Amino acid sequence: MGNSTGSMFYLFAIVIVLYIVGVSIYQVFLWFKKRQEKKRDEQFVMDDDGSKE
Repeated sequence: MGNSTGSMFYLFAIVIVLYIVGVSIYQVFLWFKKRQEKKRDEQFVMDDDGSKE
């Protein structure tokens, strides 16, 4: 069987690191999407206020 514990530890560490990186990228994507929606909503309100006056 050999030294499988070391290999398993490295595999586990790589999976954890990939998970953290993936979740971080997803969170940045959600933040960017939310920021774009907020910017678009503010622009809509500004355009809407200008046309009502």
